[in-house]
Amino acid sequence: MLGFHMIQTSLLKLVPARHFYQQRLPTVDFRFVRPLFAPFYSTGGRPSLDPVVFVKLLLVGHLENITSDRKLLELAQLHLGIRAFLGYDLAQPLPWHSTLSRTRQRLPVAVFEACFTQVVGLCIQQGLVSGHTQVLDSAYIKANASMSRLQPKRSSGAAEAGPTLGDGQAPRITATLDRLKQLQRFHAAILKAAPNKPGRLVSNLTHYSPSDPEARIAFKSSKPRILAYTASVSVDAAQHVITHIHADLADWRDSRYLLAMVDATQQRLNTFGMGMTIVVADAGYCSGENYEQLEVRGLTGYIPAHGGYKSEHAGFTYDAATDSYTCRQGKQLPFNKIFVDPQGNAKKRYMAKAAECKICPLAEQCKGKKAKEKRLHHTPYKAHYERMLARLATRVGQGMRRLRSATVEPVLGRLINYFGLRHLSQKGQAGAAKVMYLAAMAYNLKKCLRFNSFQPGGWGIALPAPAPFRWLLLYFCNSHGLYTTS
Repeated sequence: MLGFHMIQTSLLKLVPARHFYQQRLPTVDFRFVRPLFAPFYSTGGRPSLDPVVFVKLLLVGHLENITSDRKLLELAQLHLGIRAFLGYDLAQPLPWHSTLSRTRQRLPVAVFEACFTQVVGLCIQQGLVSGHTQVLDSAYIKANASMSRLQPKRSSGAAEAGPTLGDGQAPRITATLDRLKQLQRFHAAILKAAPNKPGRLVSNLTHYSPSDPEARIAFKSSKPRILAYTASVSVDAAQHVITHIHADLADWRDSRYLLAMVDATQQRLNTFGMGMTIVVADAGYCSGENYEQLEVRGLTGYIPAHGGYKSEHAGFTYDAATDSYTCRQGKQLPFNKIFVDPQGNAKKRYMAKAAECKICPLAEQCKGKKAKEKRLHHTPYKAHYERMLARLATRVGQGMRRLRSATVEPVLGRLINYFGLRHLSQKGQAGAAKVMYLAAMAYNLKKCLRFNSFQPGGWGIALPAPAPFRWLLLYFCNSHGLYTTS
């Protein structure tokens, strides 16, 4: 019969010995959390939520693929294994979901990054990280905002709107006039092609989300537009351990984040006496600046060139020694100048003499009817592109392409489908970063616990003490811009 009965037993006896929360997770020593949280906890007043319990609860949420704090606490209330893992008995009340949410909001992102670094150190200690080959990729993670509630931005020349209009805090449009006219022409073409189709054209240049202004409109081919953040990850090629993860804005190309990811990953590996030598990524990370900077850092990159890059111009031969082109008639096109195209990309111009083109029998089909002379353009980083393409054409380069698809893509898929990253419960770039760090921690812990056999006495994270927290916060502020302190 239901009712209250005196039970002479232990909670640990009710949990199966081979259960995940009983057999493996208790062997991890989470005491490293307390020194990281200490600067943000007061020594007086009412007792606060234990930092170890806080981190364990959030990890359970990602291990159980739960994105709601309410659902997480409901499960923990009923789950004996989770209670035992947290150190709570049957009669002890669990924290309120609001306590969990407020604690997460008040702590800076640097705390979560420091915890993630400690878990990466655990994986390195267990021999799961080789360090030399890092594979990079990214994915859109749905933000906690609705596309139906987007609002237009204020024009740069408009007067301040009153608070009664609801857009007093709306950001200004920063796009150029030419770019806005291009959007208008695109919108007109859509209406002309489908006049009866409902919907509206929205862009990050003209619209924003009032509930989460840092969320950006993102889309992929054959998929609807969503408000999202970009989860950029770096994965070690040995056992697919995540060595870096970061929340980025979803309206920039991946290539703009490559160097920041490489530097952050390298610094984290150097902390544990390891280094990286090879960087593998897809064509989204391609740019001449990235190719050059990887070489400056002494790293070997395997990043395919984007589809718009042309290594050759038909009918023209390039001579690197003289930095000039030669046409089929034997005339030279020497280097003229470097200019910036309408898309903001630097280009090198090579131009023939108008007098030579005028008497050329192939002039009309070569330069056209209106141009006076033939002009060719290519990127200032042509030599870097050629070295990268030659490297990718080798047998090792082809193997690196296969390695990328077999390494980082399954990791992103597991994070999204099984570790609570199908959508974000927090708002803002800082909130998204906290969720991503915790999801990566849960993923690395589960992989580490599955790939190692433990001794009966258990083991812990035998790592050096965390660096002074003030230095960590200052570094995070300078590199990410997500948290500031006086």
